[in-house]
Amino acid sequence: MAIDNGNLLRRVLMTAAICSLFALGVRAQDPPSRVADLNYINGSVSMQPAGADDWFPVDINRPFTTGDYLWADVDSQAELHLNNAVIRLNSQTSVGFLNLDDNTAQIQFSAGEMTIRVRRLGDDETFEVDTPNAAITILRGGEYRFNADPDSGTTWVVVRHGEAAITGGGQAFTLGAGNSAALSGTDQLSYDVEYAPDPDQFEGWAEDRDAHEARSQSARYLPPEVIGYADLDNYGSWRVSADYGAVWYPAVGAGWAPYHYGHFAWIEPWGWSWVDDAPWGFAPSHYGRWAYIGGGWGWIPGPSAIIAGGPAVAAVVYAPALVAFIGGDSWGVSLSFGGAAVGWVPLGPGEVYAPAYQVSQNYFQRVNVANTRVANTVQITNVYNTVYVNKTTNVTVNRTYANMVAPNAVTAMPKTAFASGGSAAKVGVSVSKTDVAKVQAAPVTVAPSVAPVKQALAPVTSNKPVMRPPARVTSQPVVAKAAPPPAPIPFAAKASILQQNAGRVVDTQAMRKSVPARTVAAAPAVRVAPPAPAPKPAPPATRPAGVAPKPGPPAGPAPRPTSAAPRPAPPAPPAPSPTNAVPRPAPAPPPATRPPEAAPKPAATPPAPRPTEAAPRPTPPPPPPPRPTEAAPKPAAPAPQPKAAPPAQPQPKPAPKDKKKTEEKPKQS
Repeated sequence: MAIDNGNLLRRVLMTAAICSLFALGVRAQDPPSRVADLNYINGSVSMQPAGADDWFPVDINRPFTTGDYLWADVDSQAELHLNNAVIRLNSQTSVGFLNLDDNTAQIQFSAGEMTIRVRRLGDDETFEVDTPNAAITILRGGEYRFNADPDSGTTWVVVRHGEAAITGGGQAFTLGAGNSAALSGTDQLSYDVEYAPDPDQFEGWAEDRDAHEARSQSARYLPPEVIGYADLDNYGSWRVSADYGAVWYPAVGAGWAPYHYGHFAWIEPWGWSWVDDAPWGFAPSHYGRWAYIGGGWGWIPGPSAIIAGGPAVAAVVYAPALVAFIGGDSWGVSLSFGGAAVGWVPLGPGEVYAPAYQVSQNYFQRVNVANTRVANTVQITNVYNTVYVNKTTNVTVNRTYANMVAPNAVTAMPKTAFASGGSAAKVGVSVSKTDVAKVQAAPVTVAPSVAPVKQALAPVTSNKPVMRPPARVTSQPVVAKAAPPPAPIPFAAKASILQQNAGRVVDTQAMRKSVPARTVAAAPAVRVAPPAPAPKPAPPATRPAGVAPKPGPPAGPAPRPTSAAPRPAPPAPPAPSPTNAVPRPAPAPPPATRPPEAAPKPAATPPAPRPTEAAPRPTPPPPPPPRPTEAAPKPAAPAPQPKAAPPAQPQPKPAPKDKKKTEEKPKQS
């Protein structure tokens, strides 16, 4: 497909209503170039979006960022992927993102069971887990396990591989590979250090998913920083094109087109962001470009792809939706639903993406060159100056985007449905070839002129019940080493400002000055730890000969506090055996139900980050993969006795004390 660079520049320059994007007159900070992708759910999983005052059912492929919270209810699991890590939640687990930008991942872990696998950690990156007893800073790539029990007021952490620094109560110490620590207290932190127990069923399930991703075929073509790359394996095939390089072709039915099966959600600081229905839909929706090649759709990752086994030639940058929006007050009247409409078309190779949020010239350059090959980068500079510096006013498009001539490429839906995050497949239409000509006379905009309503924060796309975490969990304070950013502005407090700047993202700092102080949400329940001396290695874990090894944490979750939200049918209390733990299945539990147009997810265990760049671990053979026989190298010590299986009690203390290694800050008399 030939690209006319002159026409390309003219098309991109013709943007509408851009001058009202930044009505408050303050230049916004560049948004992060990464998010967390909710790529797997099993059971009842809910979220509280940033700025919302309630919980909602959540869909796969939902991007998570600062201020978003996630709850996995009874007998439920969830998995989040970052560009350098994977986070897995077990039953009755609550996490939230206090901060997520290019250099910092700060996670609030209030209750439950969680594993984190960090694939890599740069010198300028921070990965902090804030628990009810202490802040745990991950210092290097590896595997980490966390338990938090709000009833007993204890936290338990295991370092399988890697190293962590634990800060709280004026103390700080490091925990090395193969060790565990039981934490209690806050103002006066106490801790017991012992050898790490054998992995339990939950960790075994996580290891199986890691092993699956280690065999990903898509890793031949994409770096692991492309979030969701391994989800492509079971749903399409790769081919190398002389024109585009690596191209992935999804296995889809006739009439399928990108950005048609899913919905738009309002996610700040990006604004309208696409959430795809397909189990593989995250990466192709937020990176690269689409093209109709030889009678079928192909996804072209562009410069972020791996070429001839070498490294990617461009850093990976997330984008909310790589489309050109179409719309206006009168456009759409002639379509089947009538009235004002919003439409969009996938950007093709070489077409410049202009974000709906104020960005620096450096960001504008990166978000484009990372996702497509632009023949002349001067075009990018010219577009940036026209759109963001000169703030060009409305003009009419008289040329077409490359994909407008492809079958079903242009999707349109009523503005009212778009504003609430309606399903494009259910309430939208594919614009016919006859009506595509009318698009040429419609304004093409950087963002649709539609202000979000509350439902757009987390559009409800199914009849799944909403399961809310207990009040005891949501109010549980955590200890942080770094002070997190201010809490998000409540949606109700900024709704009028969003209406005035319909569809455009308003700078948060400027908005805080315009919103009454009494309407700004209180900061999360976070207590910044007092200053502590430089962390020292924890006392070595030792076990006298003949003493039985320490059992692992409870295989099942803690009993649900009585303050939990009411359910349609109250669950039975946990049995005295680990029935609530994630069974180590073969295969793993099936994912959430997919829409009819998406292929069913195979029974094989879904993917997770590749282990090759983290701390060394055995390379598993074809499924079922064996577990590593040794958690991590340990200090020289008498040979430990064979480890006992986790006890059957539903709520034993997370870290029974065989032999204490306790250091307690002296109490004030």
